[in-house]
Amino acid sequence: MGQARFADVRLCGVMDGIDLAREVKMRWPLLPVILTSGHPRERVGELPLGVAYMSKPWQPLNVLIAAEQALASGRGN
Repeated sequence: MGQARFADVRLCGVMDGIDLAREVKMRWPLLPVILTSGHPRERVGELPLGVAYMSKPWQPLNVLIAAEQALASGRGN
């Protein structure tokens, strides 16, 4: 079974979720990444190519569906 990475746009520390997504996509371009935020306009235009976005609030099932879709598209399905 594959894996996807899920993070908030706002992270504590030097790197935020956008920076994290860029780093992940640079190192592992096929690894699916999903970012979320409760602030819908917060840097969403800066998402790296291939990174999915889910605004809060969301239901756990919706996160699972988004992860499954990201994994399927990464496999070319």
